Amino acid sequence: MLRSSCRISCGESAFFFSNIWNYSNQSLLHPANKCFTVRSEICNHSSRRYSSHFNSPPKLQSGETYSILQSSGLQHWFKNWKEQRKDKLTASTFGGAIGFWPRRRVQLWLEKIGAIEPFSGNLATCWNNIKEEEALERYKLITGNTVLFPEFQIYGKKNSEDDWLAASPDGVVDSVVYGLPCRGVLEIKCPFFNGDMSKATPWKRIPLYCIPQAQGLMEILDRDWMDFYVWTPRGSSLFRLYRDAEYWDVLKIALSDFWLKHVQPAREICRKSVITNPLTELTLFKPAPRHEYCRYIVYESKHIVDSSRLLIREINGELQNTWT
Repeated sequence: MLRSSCRISCGESAFFFSNIWNYSNQSLLHPANKCFTVRSEICNHSSRRYSSHFNSPPKLQSGETYSILQSSGLQHWFKNWKEQRKDKLTASTFGGAIGFWPRRRVQLWLEKIGAIEPFSGNLATCWNNIKEEEALERYKLITGNTVLFPEFQIYGKKNSEDDWLAASPDGVVDSVVYGLPCRGVLEIKCPFFNGDMSKATPWKRIPLYCIPQAQGLMEILDRDWMDFYVWTPRGSSLFRLYRDAEYWDVLKIALSDFWLKHVQPAREICRKSVITNPLTELTLFKPAPRHEYCRYIVYESKHIVDSSRLLIREINGELQNTWT
């Protein structure tokens, strides 16, 4: 069931947020040419050296919790889906599952087999949670779109064997253009900027690491396009992305390998036996830091970012030139 959005004002946070990794600026090594089949291209890319951006993953502290961050006032205003996410691979984790951040892939594996507690949020996610309603109201004001909020979405309508894939969308947009249905999905980002809001300017470009999540959301919700909205206290950016079936086909292979070859068999052993050190006792199922297709997916993510459209960029209420 879809719930219509309502306006709820969001007060200023009393917390000064800090210590979050900023991925806004990225560099990428380009292959020499692209004139060969997907399969051979994947194999060639997987052996090439990664850029410095992907050799510097964020620090991960799996056992660390901050009690104040679990308070109700810092949680998402409608996504109460922790239990539903537990046994699924959700779109927000797709980049980690294929190895965009190498250490995250093994950590995610440990979470999904039940060896460690799942990621429950940090200062950056809390900032996003408390500001998303304000961002939503700004998006609706700028676009005039009506946003609806679907429940937790499980993939598998075409094939029930894919029901381990899921998504938690920020919203969906249904409209009619020239008498034809126009169906999109909304993704809202409220960047944290290491807690220094004096540096908070809306993005000019979508970070590469957002693309697996974006394409996953469009596939799982069966939507043709995405409004990717970036909100900051000083302004916002609105990008338009389109669904890419070929990208999803390769991404799904990598996700399936992670889930079916690494998570499921290790989880079965954990359910039947007492495992005290999964990194050594389950080494046969421990994933490599990166999937062999990761390099290709990074490369194709850049093409999707390059083809995306920056529809609107405004700073302090003034529209900026989007063609510069």
